[in-house]
Amino acid sequence: MQERKSFYLLAPCLTDSLLTKDIGILPYLMQKYRGYKAVYVTYLPSGGEPLWPSLSSFEEEIELEYIEPSFSYHPDRAMDTIFGANLRDCRDDLARYIGCNATKIDVLYLFGFYPFYYDAAAKYKELNPSGTIYLKLDANIIWVNKTPMTDDFRRFLSHCDVISSETLAPYISDKWSVPVHHIPNGYYFFGKEPKLPVAFEEKSDYILTVGRLGIPEKATHVLLEAFRLAEPYIPASWKLVLVGKVEDSFQPYLYSYMANYPWLADRMILTGFVQDKEILHQWYRKSKIFALPSNVEAYAHVLAEAKIHGCYLLASDIACCRDAATKQEDRSIHLEDWNKQVNLHLAYGSLHAVGYSAGLAQRMIEICHAKDLLGEASAGTQRDAAEHFDWVKLCGRLDDLLRSSRTERTAY
Repeated sequence: MQERKSFYLLAPCLTDSLLTKDIGILPYLMQKYRGYKAVYVTYLPSGGEPLWPSLSSFEEEIELEYIEPSFSYHPDRAMDTIFGANLRDCRDDLARYIGCNATKIDVLYLFGFYPFYYDAAAKYKELNPSGTIYLKLDANIIWVNKTPMTDDFRRFLSHCDVISSETLAPYISDKWSVPVHHIPNGYYFFGKEPKLPVAFEEKSDYILTVGRLGIPEKATHVLLEAFRLAEPYIPASWKLVLVGKVEDSFQPYLYSYMANYPWLADRMILTGFVQDKEILHQWYRKSKIFALPSNVEAYAHVLAEAKIHGCYLLASDIACCRDAATKQEDRSIHLEDWNKQVNLHLAYGSLHAVGYSAGLAQRMIEICHAKDLLGEASAGTQRDAAEHFDWVKLCGRLDDLLRSSRTERTAY
């Protein structure tokens, strides 16, 4: 029997919550559905071996390997302990690990175009030239445009055999002069799969948002302000549902909001953090609209979850939201800013300018009165999600790219 090829995720600051998001789900699904052996490589925290409760969601066992950091590392302070003063040390640690393990790694999976990967990629290609490096960019246009095209960065890109981006793939490919494949973040149901598709008649007049409420990137205050502005002009049946932990720094804002507008209390539902995925999926299932007013995102996994449950998207005009709200045949088109301004109403959602509460309020008023449009979009976005946002299908596409890459190298 042929030994399975290995699929190694090298992620120094992996945490439990990331196991069921795009960075962590890929190796597991490549093992479960594509026949690889999944191995997760991360730093051993200075406080000892971490717990991984999310592994209980996995139906197959995966392997974990730890790198001993050359500095004091704490997962809850990764930005300080890796991306701060210890970036050079992290770069050396990863290269040292690859130096000892390169020959047993068939596919080296790197997440994000971070400098700490540069030497590890070079070392891997030196020691295992027949091996494959897969780079998942986790990109947004701000990071892409701010990244200088240094010799070091170009050399890193040249070592990567397959590069994919969740959005902006043609734009990045042109800018960096390397092939970049479009693979969005998808949905996957751990455990019991829900009954799909969701009938529009099952849904309630809910506007749902899911995430860490109050962190600057999510712009929760924009959604709350928009709901306040729209509330007098939308039917009384509509409610705003906020699912997620409220950040401590956002508590004063939320307290002031409720104190100033007490009549909104009956039209809002705050659930707190929802650990149970089936309960979370019920909120998607019951909601007609999903709101994502983020200032910036690479590609929020909640978009695919909202789509497969038939939610219409009300979102800021950033690349991933525009992709999710657009028909498949138009996703490769990179619009100029002036063109975006006249293309805000899309097949599966409506967009507003980043940070513009009044624009979101206007979209909200319009769509809360458009039952027929909501029903049509609900059916369409579910079909689109099933065809183009299913993680199992996306892993099949990735596997095809990896195999093609190996075949091309063998030919030379």
